[in-house]
Amino acid sequence: MHYCYMILETIPAISALTVDQKLRLVGELWNEVSRQPDMTPAIAALLDERMADYDARPESVRTTEQVTAGIMALKQRVAKPAHD
Repeated sequence: MHYCYMILETIPAISALTVDQKLRLVGELWNEVSRQPDMTPAIAALLDERMADYDARPESVRTTEQVTAGIMALKQRVAKPAHD
């Protein structure tokens, strides 16, 4: 999570991009990463599948904030003592 903030701090112009521009940037970055030699075909195929799922149903994707909130809620439920 801190990694994202470092990138935004390093390249503040990203924050000024529209949602469409940010999504296109993600696609361009993915294309760049997928061409890296240490990317296995299995990992590339999985990520391609996930991108296709996103393209088909972008409304089904949860934001980082939503995932974090879910994890924190789960931690709170697990930490509470059980009532008999």
